[in-house]
Order: sequence, then C-alpha cells, then structure tokens
Amino acid sequence: MDRKPIAAGSFYPSDPEDLRDYIRDLFTSKRGPGELPDPDGFKKNVGLIVPHAGYVYSGTTAAYAYLAASEFGKPDLVVIIGPNHTGHGKQLSVWPMGSWKTPLGSVSVDESVANSLVDTFHPCALDYEAHIFEHSIEVQIPFLQFTLGTGFKILPICMMDQRKDVARELGNALRKVLSGKRFWIVASTDLNHYEDHEMTLYKDKLIINAVESNNISEIYDAIDKENVTMCGFGCVTTLLSTEIGTPKILKHSTSGEISEDFDQEVGYMAACVC
Repeated sequence: MDRKPIAAGSFYPSDPEDLRDYIRDLFTSKRGPGELPDPDGFKKNVGLIVPHAGYVYSGTTAAYAYLAASEFGKPDLVVIIGPNHTGHGKQLSVWPMGSWKTPLGSVSVDESVANSLVDTFHPCALDYEAHIFEHSIEVQIPFLQFTLGTGFKILPICMMDQRKDVARELGNALRKVLSGKRFWIVASTDLNHYEDHEMTLYKDKLIINAVESNNISEIYDAIDKENVTMCGFGCVTTLLSTEIGTPKILKHSTSGEISEDFDQEVGYMAACVC
C-alpha cells in the first residue's frame, strides 16, 4: 500500500518545483544554516531531532539538522519516528510496506526491517491507520528527498504510547534490528505549545538542557512537573536510547518569530545526535 501526502499544499508546497525551490531557500536564507546539504559517501550513523510544523514556521530550523546530518554521508535507511496527533491506529505503529509519496516522488519502505522490528519488539504492530492522517512523519520526507536524492528507504514509526520505558525499549529494539546497517534516525517533535514568549523560552530551555545533557529522566520530569507540552518526547527518548552519538543542539526558534504572535507560541529545536 502506498501512502499519499495529506500535508502537501498546507504544511509545504504541493507543486514539485515550488517545493524544491522552497526547501532550497530554507537552507540558504538568513534564518537558515546558509548552505546546501551535499552528502558524500558514508561516515557514520546519526540521529536528528527536527520540528514538524508548517515549513514557513519551522522549516529553517529543520534545515540545520538535515545539513548537520548530511556531513556524515548518505544512509541506506532513514527511520522516522513521529508522535501520533490523531489518536488513530495502534499504540506503536510501523508502516509495513509500499512507499510514501510526496510531490518530489516516492520513497520505498524497508519491509524487511519493519517486520524485524515487530518481531523483535512485540508492542510494535504493522499498521496503516495511525499514519494516514498524521503529518509529523510526512513533513520530513521532502527534506530527506532534497537532501539525499534517491536510493534510500524509510521506516515510519508513529508513537501514541510515549511512556519512558516503552521509548527506551523501542530504542533498544531499533539498535538490534539496525545493527550492521547504514542509517539515520529522525525524531520528529515540536517543543512547548501555545503559551506566551517568556514561558515558551523557559519551558523549551528545560527540554534543550535535558537533551544536550542526554538525560532522558530530565525530559520526563520537565513534562510532568512543569507541564511542558512537547508532543514528541517519546520519539526523542527513543532516539537517545539507541546510543548512536552525543546530542548537539543546533538551533532553537519559535513560531512568534514568523507570525509575530508572541502570546500563543510554539517552540522548535534542531539537534544532531552524532
């Protein structure tokens, strides 16, 4: 089964040329990293933490992570872990087979790795429903296509259950099934949601500090004690639990920088785990 795009025309442009030009501008603009990705060969497996809002709000921040990852070369497989915003589907949903389509073309799902993950970690289930209307994974794929071109596969994982122990175990399972492979892991998340500028900066900093120190417990403490409304905390925990590198914070921004609405901001972070 092929997954058709649902965010094209809203989160990012639906015309292929417009989309390619838009992503190029996200990399080269003053708010972006200022250069284009050009992966060469393959050096090591890396992880990315990237936002998933509309490109106009968070695209330049995401570009920092994709540029940093590209410096380590081109992988054969990209695992994309996104939170479940819709409430549909399984608790841990792995897209089984086929391809994901965007205006830039199709990317095949690695069916073999999908089956291996489900066999290794039984809370995971092969499932389409959780993904059909979920944007958090889809919005990463045009960035991957722009950065990597063709010749890579994806493994989409949609997390409804983001409890700490579950995320840790999922990270351990991924480490096993990805052994010997050349891969990236993309953790898709926005930070705190819809509070004023001062509170957004305060709560986002709690998460940034926890990620930078590679402290998973601090992430969950911030969410529980300070009511940080980060949507993909389990996705980030899963990535950190694979132990593939040291987290490096690359960029933080907020929606208010674009919308000029500083009363109802959303925070965004880009990081590389390398």
